[in-house]
Amino acid sequence: MSRKTLVVALTAVAVVAGAGLIGRQEFASAAENVSFDSGSGMSFIVNATNGNMTSLKHNGVELAASGQAAGQFESGFSSASVSSKTFSNGAILVTVANTSNGVTQYYFARKSDNTVYMATNIAKALDPGEARFITRLKPSLLTSSPAAARTAGTTAKVEGEDVFSFDNGQTASKFYSSQRTIVQQPFGASGNGHGVFIIGGTHEMSSGGPFFRDIEVNDTGTAVNITHYMFSGHQQPEALRLGLHGPYAMALTDGAKPELHSLDFLSAYIPGLLSNAQRGNVSGTATGSWRGTLDGTVALAGTNGQYWGTVKSGAFVIGHVRPGTYTATLYAGELAVGSTKSVTVTAGGTATLALSGDLPAAGTLFQVGAFDGTPSGFRNADKIETMHPSDVRMSSWTPGTVDVASPSTWPMAEFKSVNSPLALKFNLSAVPSSGARLRIATTGGFAGGRPAVSIGSFTSPSSASPAPVNLNSRGITRGTWRGVNATYTFTIPASALKTGSNTMSISVLSGSSGESFLSPNFVFDALALDPA
Repeated sequence: MSRKTLVVALTAVAVVAGAGLIGRQEFASAAENVSFDSGSGMSFIVNATNGNMTSLKHNGVELAASGQAAGQFESGFSSASVSSKTFSNGAILVTVANTSNGVTQYYFARKSDNTVYMATNIAKALDPGEARFITRLKPSLLTSSPAAARTAGTTAKVEGEDVFSFDNGQTASKFYSSQRTIVQQPFGASGNGHGVFIIGGTHEMSSGGPFFRDIEVNDTGTAVNITHYMFSGHQQPEALRLGLHGPYAMALTDGAKPELHSLDFLSAYIPGLLSNAQRGNVSGTATGSWRGTLDGTVALAGTNGQYWGTVKSGAFVIGHVRPGTYTATLYAGELAVGSTKSVTVTAGGTATLALSGDLPAAGTLFQVGAFDGTPSGFRNADKIETMHPSDVRMSSWTPGTVDVASPSTWPMAEFKSVNSPLALKFNLSAVPSSGARLRIATTGGFAGGRPAVSIGSFTSPSSASPAPVNLNSRGITRGTWRGVNATYTFTIPASALKTGSNTMSISVLSGSSGESFLSPNFVFDALALDPA
């Protein structure tokens, strides 16, 4: 979501916060651990040696899991330079700098506000290639974490060290708690009069765009892990953006989920965070054949950040954008349509854009699924975000021959070692004299998986199935279909078709192999057949 969608009536709060800078400030390296008490129920301690948040209390109750950090970047620093700055209004800024990996973590807190506000400056490439803030809390207190991501009590490993199953065959994984960034709401866990929730902010320096999703909440039995991902290699189509990530926040409540609210006031406190006056806007129009059938989204992407806004009545506004040059993309559903455009944003200015794009034409001989960048409507698409493909609640991945008249029985994905080939039956009232053109649109592939086709005497050449973009990551088994959209086109000669019933075989082509659901695979968006 854009910053504009986060802004609520907190102007008075921002003014008060900014006014605190006028008063006396004190800065000191932390010879001792840094402590803060909001005076309204929250207190925390930051270790002076490594910068880990070692304690987080709500109403006097320690929330940190035994032997775990209440907050840290990644798995924590072994050592860091820790300093603190206090303000005359009682607020505090704690700076944790680790020069060896180029990361500086900021913690800001103020009186009468049970929230820790944060930002993370990343100055160089990371090893390993992840950037996250994580808090590990007591599962005995916070009992309401998402069930699909609650791995406590599982009895067997399904995949790697992160997907597990229970005795009843149902699965759970930390990956199954994620939300698309464009609709992300505060997430966390609560119970026994306590609640801890992450407010993700705008994700302006994260990567992956508006439909990306990543790990959020996972109860392992020993800790409830609540994670704010700034970057990961989990089906990630973009590189790490260097610079100041955030702001984001960790809110403590009596159990209720906090409301989204503006974090813009933090520009008065956190070094490098631009104020609204130092930012610009983009507005414009978006048109195309998708209007009235799919939601439209305009997304900006550049080295200076990523932003997006929804299209309403053919218009969009994206506010509070860092100055710079961006590529603008129009999405219908989750499918990029039309041509991208470049736009330059200046401080205090409003750039304008006119974008247009049409959906791919519907198949005239048949169409299965909708061209929208998602597998919506296909079998198991409604379950894949919260279950492993092997989960007993999944419908069969091997449905036998599927008639185009029953598209909901067509599996959302095809796996080389599970359900390849798949058979699709269709009728022709007459064979087109020039043959037919088949389009198979996909939302992503794994291990080089892409479609190949055979029907009658025809087998598609390998040149019709170029290898997909390699994201070097599991996808569908991690609860996401997002990858790099691609459409494969196959020209079927008339000699391979017949009037009446035809059955087409679609298989997974890949030079790689693998077992079960980790074999090469791809996810369907839509299939369409037309006269060539």
